[in-house]
Formats: sequence, C-alpha cells, structure tokens
Amino acid sequence: MPVRNNKIVEVNNEALYRELRTLWCDVFGDEPSYVDSFYKAFGPEIKGYIAFSPDGTPASALTLYPCGSYKDRPVFVSYAICTREDLRGRGIGAELTSYVRDLVTESGAVSIVSPADPGLEDFYAALGYEPFFMVSEQAALSPAFDDEEYEDYGDFEEYEVDFGADGGDEPLIPALDVQRINAGTYNRYREAFLSGRPHIELGSAMLGLIETECEGLYSINRGDAICAVSETGPFRTVMSEFILNPVLEELSLGIDAEITAILADHFGSAEIYYRMPGYGRCQSMAAGISDGDAGDEEDGDAAYFGFPID
Repeated sequence: MPVRNNKIVEVNNEALYRELRTLWCDVFGDEPSYVDSFYKAFGPEIKGYIAFSPDGTPASALTLYPCGSYKDRPVFVSYAICTREDLRGRGIGAELTSYVRDLVTESGAVSIVSPADPGLEDFYAALGYEPFFMVSEQAALSPAFDDEEYEDYGDFEEYEVDFGADGGDEPLIPALDVQRINAGTYNRYREAFLSGRPHIELGSAMLGLIETECEGLYSINRGDAICAVSETGPFRTVMSEFILNPVLEELSLGIDAEITAILADHFGSAEIYYRMPGYGRCQSMAAGISDGDAGDEEDGDAAYFGFPID
C-alpha cells in the first residue's frame, strides 16, 4: 500500500523505540518495563513501526512479532496497534497496518491480527484480513461450588457438569494428576495432540513468552490433556489454552467439561473458563493465506492459533 501523507519508518534506534514505547504505554496503560520485556523475549526477530503525521508527530505504532509457522509458512502477528487519541479517525493506524501487512505477505509469510473485541473484525476486514483461526470458548463450575460461599463474587449462569461419560453414574476421570511442566515439554504434547489439525506451530521465542506470561503450564494425568493457566482466584480460573488427547475426545464429547470442572476445584475456583481448538469465535484474522488452507467445519478441525497475547 503506498504511503500517503504519513511517513512510516521501521524502529531501528533507541530514540524511535522510545517513541513507540511511549505510544504503547499511553494507549494501553502498560508499564515501560512490560514493553521492554516483550521486545526482549523475541530479540532481533521482533520489529516495530511508527507512522508520523505530516507535521512530524509520532501518530501510530505497531509491533510485529513472529509466532511460528502455518503449513511451513512463517506467521507474523501485528500487535499493539495504537494511535494517539487526538489523531484518531484519520486513517493513520489503518495505513500503518496495511503497510506492514504488505511487507509480510509480499515476503511469502502470513500476516495475522487478533481483534481485541468482535467489533474490530469489520475494521480489519476492510484492510484485507479474513476470519481464519478459530477457538471454542467454554466454562464449567467446580463440583465443590457453593452458592453462599461465592455469593460475593457475582452471578453464575445456570450450568453444571453432568459427570460420567454419556450419562453414566461414574465419572470417566475420577481424579487428576496435575503436573507443572516446562514450555518444551508442553509443546511436545501440544504438537502430538494437534497432529492432523491445521494449526500454528509455535516458535521458540513465542513459547518462551507464553511460559513467562502464564501462571503455569500443566499436564493432566501425564498425557490426558494439557493446559496453560493465565489466571487463578476464588472466583475464576482462566486457561488460555486447554487441549485434550484426541483419544479421550473419542471416548466422550463432554470429557473436556468433566476434566476442567475438576481443575477448577484443584485451583480453588468456583468457575473455570477455558479455550480449546474448535469452531466458536474468530480468534485471529489472516492475510496472505487462501481459504483452501483452512480446516473443515464438518470434521471440527478449524484452523487454530491458540496463543495471541491478550
């Protein structure tokens, strides 16, 4: 996309980096140390871009990081796209996003964005991005849930897990052995469980960042499932990723809810919220990729990313 009246430059010195970091922190409220740690996690592979308004004011910024590969093609995420409040509505952020998109796709790689809310999907669609990487979002209550004990934490939807595979009296998984594991071990399980499903294979820098950002990476029963826990508390545990061993999926359609409900109890929470592969909402949109590379909805194998940084 040709640059119109706004000069776009790649961040290649400390002064430009400080400008980008200031924009990031002003818009998103993060501390400068967080931005520094984010850039440090990816090292020389991460890139920043700034669009300057015609009068030379740093107006918009974007961070581009490599997350891995999809069907042997590199994948880059355009992240922390931010524009100064007084300069919004002029198309500067859109121009910057399109400029970086073209840099990525013209190199033969895949460009993705992860809308912070569904309302942004139309904005990115106008820039050539299509809904592509999907995720299923679920929730379950701990079997130890007590209305009175948790009444101060808010209202719950009326749902509980029906323990027991296919309506049986006994749970398929009566107890869990929850073990904390490192990112390398987690990824070996992850690739084994996702084998045959179109998905982004995470790069080493991305895995390192995930291990830093999450409260913990865990295996369940030494191979029944894996999960990445991003938040725990008496009200809710949040798992940014939960992946079942495909063999268990064949045994019971409700086994994910059974296991996660017990995990809610394990982490001392009334409720557990989790994301897993499957058709649900659009988690990330892609450019530079064809529809033929997506999954098959009938087979339930939606193309899956799983780890945009929230």
